[in-house]
Amino acid sequence: QTAREAGSRADAAPPPSLGPPAQGRKGVLAAAAAMPVSGGNGELALHVGREYDTAGDDLRGLLQGASDAKFDFVVIPLFQRRPADEPREGGYELQPSTASDLAVDSKTWSSAVVGTLSEWLDPGPNASQARRDFCFQALEKELHWASHLGVYGILLPPPASPRCEHFAAALGRQILSGICTTQLMVRIPLVREVGGGQVDGWQIWNNFRLLCDHNIRLQIALELTADLPTTDKELERWFAEPVRAVIVSAEIFLTNKQGFPVLSKRHKAFLLQLFKHRVQVIISGLSEVAGAEVENDKYIHYVARLFQGRPPLTSQEQFELPYHDYLQAPLQPLQDDLESQTYETFEKDPVKYVQYEEAIFRCIKQKLEGGKTQLAAIVVGAGRGPLVVAVRSAASRAEADVRVWAVEKNPNAIITLKHRSRLEGWTNVEIVGQDMRFWNAPQPADLLVSELLGSFGDNELSPECLDGAQRFLASDGVCIPQKYTSFLTPVTSPKLWNDVKNYNDVAHFETAYVVKFHQAFYPSREIKECFTFSHPNWELTSNDRYAELEFTSEVEAIVHGFAGYFHCELYDGLAVSIAPQTYSEGMFSWFPIYFPLRLPVHMREGQNLKSHWWRCHNDRKVWYEWAVSEPSPLPVHNPGGRSYYIGK
Repeated sequence: QTAREAGSRADAAPPPSLGPPAQGRKGVLAAAAAMPVSGGNGELALHVGREYDTAGDDLRGLLQGASDAKFDFVVIPLFQRRPADEPREGGYELQPSTASDLAVDSKTWSSAVVGTLSEWLDPGPNASQARRDFCFQALEKELHWASHLGVYGILLPPPASPRCEHFAAALGRQILSGICTTQLMVRIPLVREVGGGQVDGWQIWNNFRLLCDHNIRLQIALELTADLPTTDKELERWFAEPVRAVIVSAEIFLTNKQGFPVLSKRHKAFLLQLFKHRVQVIISGLSEVAGAEVENDKYIHYVARLFQGRPPLTSQEQFELPYHDYLQAPLQPLQDDLESQTYETFEKDPVKYVQYEEAIFRCIKQKLEGGKTQLAAIVVGAGRGPLVVAVRSAASRAEADVRVWAVEKNPNAIITLKHRSRLEGWTNVEIVGQDMRFWNAPQPADLLVSELLGSFGDNELSPECLDGAQRFLASDGVCIPQKYTSFLTPVTSPKLWNDVKNYNDVAHFETAYVVKFHQAFYPSREIKECFTFSHPNWELTSNDRYAELEFTSEVEAIVHGFAGYFHCELYDGLAVSIAPQTYSEGMFSWFPIYFPLRLPVHMREGQNLKSHWWRCHNDRKVWYEWAVSEPSPLPVHNPGGRSYYIGK
């Protein structure tokens, strides 16, 4: 769960920006610094660049002007703009936009310049062989020159249409050849005119990245267009994609009553959401005539105000930042003892223990109203004592005489429990340093309290533990929690899928991970129940389960796996939940769980996805198996628990 593996992480550091470092630098070339827009509240700064139609004869002067206008980097064509030449003898002749690489020093090329390639490099699906060869030759030479310059980023032209097989194949060859080592961004307009009609840019990007085998070198420079896709769901798909920069043309701005440029409500809302994904902004289409600086300033000021006007992060959002899209192995609490830092993180949860205390209080009150005068409570998996404190506080509020047994198998946590008992005067608490499954309680308990849930509810073996511990309960005894249900929904997450793919084995695709989803999209609004467990389980019915879940995709999408959640009923209507529909606001003890698919599933709008889920066990372990049978069958993942299991 969340921070059970908290600590420093290399990938928690902010990614490099397109422009120069955010702090302590002069301007791009100038003594007067162009500073990135500050996010405040510990957030990353926003870097804003300007796109020029030409590099001009004086690149240093152009960079100086951009710096004076408070831009952090520039986007320039690296080659002379010209219509696509027809194939001719001698092939493509390289014509750089600058006289040579001496136009600026190498540090400036690598920190302040993003270079665009020729717009016509995609020959299209019906081009002749000669035409294709000419375009491929141009692509190779232009990438080679861009890499020679060492520019920070290379901006590829958009594929001409969804039929971009030749372009993708040519680029794939260049990437594999190692000729290009610089970051590659593909310019993708939100809506593109193709053959007299409009095509959603996501369809073009999706075809292109599938043809390029989800290559992690490819990122997106997303170009806002005047026309937007019809539905917000179509726009939301971009929040899962590797959008590195967003290109905002001056042409799509409206003019307000005061004469200032502003974006439409939908454009503005979309850009604000993109800010959450650490994008940089490139402003294009600004006037390049002398004296246009004052008018041009209005555009960068608008973007800056938009960025700075966002509400500050909540304490929960600040806590979650380092864990965004970071794969964590789920805990094995029966096999492994938790560390002090993990306990400490959970104990800071502002919601969970408040809910637990209120549930315990209601249970004690009802027991007293039923005629009981002395009560016995057993806390299993007591950790460092937060549930012991909850029981004692609830008993005090109810003015009840409650004797408490705190059962914990971790010998290190026992030391802390004994220390707290002396320090806080736990005179009614007996501390037991044993495994709950093998300890014998001295008397039947009225109340059995635990917090053994994992991100998928039962994935830390709460059912097995509580089935073993329920022998402590009196016949009218109560378990808190009383019931919990896991939930699933399909998820699009190219980043997480590629992170799993990078392990280069099947085992990691057959493992579930705890993840704080951020760069993700959910193609179906349906979040469906999977497995349910209730306690006490007096009949000791099997904890093996099977569920068949079917989801309908609202838009065309790629499914990379499933996001899992749980909802837990404590007592008398009180609950803790990470399921989106009943989420306990402010609680951070659990992040969702991610079940990857070995092969992504391409879903059409309205198409059904049928999935199958098994919870299995033997005498040594419990494991999950999962599979997809529609729209096309995929192999059963993790058969026999060969890759991932929870040890007993």
